[in-house]
Amino acid sequence: MTANILIVEDESIVAQDIKMTLEELGYKVCEIVDSGELAIENAMKFKPNLILMDIRLIGEMDGIEASTIINQSLNIPIVYLTAHGDEQTLAKAKLTSPFGYLIKPFVEQDLRIILEIALYKHEIQKELIEQKQWLSTILASIGDGVLTTDTNQNITYLNPTAEKLTGWTLSEAKGKPVTEVLKLIHETTRQPLSCPIKQVLEDHQLINLPSHTLLIKKDGQEIAIGDNAAPIYEYPQTPSPSQNGDQCTGVVLVFRDITDYKIVTQKLHRQAFYDSLTNLPNRRWFQERLIDAIERVKRNSDYLFAVLFLDLDRFKAINDSLGHLMGDRLLQEVSRCLIRLVRSFDTVARFGGDEFAILLENIHSREDAINVAERINDNLNAPFIIDGKEIFTNSSIGIVLSSNGYFSIDNLIRDADIAMYRAKAKGRGCYAIFDPIVAQEVISASRLENDLKRAIEKEELRVYYQPIFDLETQTIQGVEALVRWQHPQQGLISPQLFIPIAEETGYILAIDNWVLETACHQMKQWLILRENSTLSKVSINLSSYQCLQKNLSQKLSNILSKTGLNPSNITLEITETALIKDPNSAIIILNELKDLGITLSLDDFGTGYSSLSYLHSFPVDILKIDRSFINNLTKNKEGLEIVKTIINLGKNLNMDIVAEGIETNEQLELLKQLNCQYGQGYFFSRPLPPNEINHLING
Repeated sequence: MTANILIVEDESIVAQDIKMTLEELGYKVCEIVDSGELAIENAMKFKPNLILMDIRLIGEMDGIEASTIINQSLNIPIVYLTAHGDEQTLAKAKLTSPFGYLIKPFVEQDLRIILEIALYKHEIQKELIEQKQWLSTILASIGDGVLTTDTNQNITYLNPTAEKLTGWTLSEAKGKPVTEVLKLIHETTRQPLSCPIKQVLEDHQLINLPSHTLLIKKDGQEIAIGDNAAPIYEYPQTPSPSQNGDQCTGVVLVFRDITDYKIVTQKLHRQAFYDSLTNLPNRRWFQERLIDAIERVKRNSDYLFAVLFLDLDRFKAINDSLGHLMGDRLLQEVSRCLIRLVRSFDTVARFGGDEFAILLENIHSREDAINVAERINDNLNAPFIIDGKEIFTNSSIGIVLSSNGYFSIDNLIRDADIAMYRAKAKGRGCYAIFDPIVAQEVISASRLENDLKRAIEKEELRVYYQPIFDLETQTIQGVEALVRWQHPQQGLISPQLFIPIAEETGYILAIDNWVLETACHQMKQWLILRENSTLSKVSINLSSYQCLQKNLSQKLSNILSKTGLNPSNITLEITETALIKDPNSAIIILNELKDLGITLSLDDFGTGYSSLSYLHSFPVDILKIDRSFINNLTKNKEGLEIVKTIINLGKNLNMDIVAEGIETNEQLELLKQLNCQYGQGYFFSRPLPPNEINHLING
């Protein structure tokens, strides 16, 4: 007769999967329910041959409580389904005398064996003698090894599969101590494992073999096995296994070769817990390690650990300009670098994209974490050579210490992320330790990021223009276009606040495009309306992201065509840092711009890499001296000599020179003496809106 089974499982997908498997195995499923109350109701209604009972259920009654009530009225075997194999749960479940346990997730073999043994054990309680032959047939044909012993732990039976797995025949093994036939060791420590038979005889409970168990066959070969052992009773078992009348006559051990299963499991484990690109642990595995670290702090208040959260600076620009394959190669190189810089028992994980996390265990003080952060940035500052290209990057690092009293990994990771953004605000290649006081500043920056996303479409951006003068005649020669953000609540926001955010989020390309078109259109209007003005050029800054776009010249050509502006009226300002990222590509792009007739200016000269070997290769027309050098011009002899050297260098390379940040007449006179031709700064004018420039050029 087909066994009728009641499934009690609160996850519908799991329940349907079990139902399908049972039906394929020839069982009938009378009902699927998801609560203890419904389990009791349907057990009374259908009186199934067996109940598969999940321990955790919907509602206030769990599977163990429901089983207790069912056992009081009905004699139905119950097999527990659970994902919680902890000792406390199992101890509570044992009180209901279950006929087996299935630890989720399980395979079809587990389900089939547990059900057949459970049904068999129940049936033998009623008709032990009549079912003896049926048992022998099942055990002989079953695909798993079955071994039985008497109460002296001597072998009484091996089925054919058990003979194959152990290398012993039944005639050889019968009467021998089970420890002689079933030699078990731990696959990692190689230490002998105690046979579960003894414990079953002592506890009269089902026992699962420890994981990582190897069976040494008779010929010395080792195989990975999984099994469970259960007591055999002479008489039908009542709800309490210790009740008079239940006499244990031996133990049945069911085991199988799980070598292939372990290989598949290890593969799935790697897929679940490791990043496929870098082979580093992923976020999920890192969180497991964090849970362990927090537990260690709970047990020992002196235990200290730190989490470092890393984000690579300029990674998006590298991806966009050099391609995702190069970006992936860089991530792999960075991963190897990070592993080299920490101890073997620390954890380096990739969270996704260009984000990495490091768990530093058992450190002595915050200085240990700071030292690691500094070591990382020192190493990442050196260029990575990939396919013959020099790739420059560094990282912003947020540091969180366990001494802040964390009990939630989510809060810990959140604060590490906040600290990382704080590091970004300080500049590239920096680190920051989480401080609750400044956390609010990072939250404000995050809000600013969300507002920036809508700033262009809401027409909140403005272009201001700072005049550039001929220092000898003090006549206006050009203007530099500078973007500003007129925030509806916060007023005029400095680009020092929102440009770094725009670069990190990628919004900078849209801002650059808008500024280019707006400034070109405005310059065209000034050229049409001017009378006797000497204004002839508008200088427009390009971000490092924009200047390495391969379609930049086409984009400029389209804007010039749309606005009607002549290319000779445009100067594009590019920083050294942008050019040095990919010099070969930069040279190609800059030459394309020169072919359009556009003037090129090297901005903030002297503050970046200042690689003279590259400088002569770039088709640059203008050198702009950074304001920091102009500020030191009148303070000391060294400041004067630096500016003099830059001017002479530019002259020797046939470049015009523009000095930024002129604020005093003394600075102006010195620059004139040094033959610097052009300049800008507050001495002449602050950046102005277009209408005030109109007055300046026509006044």
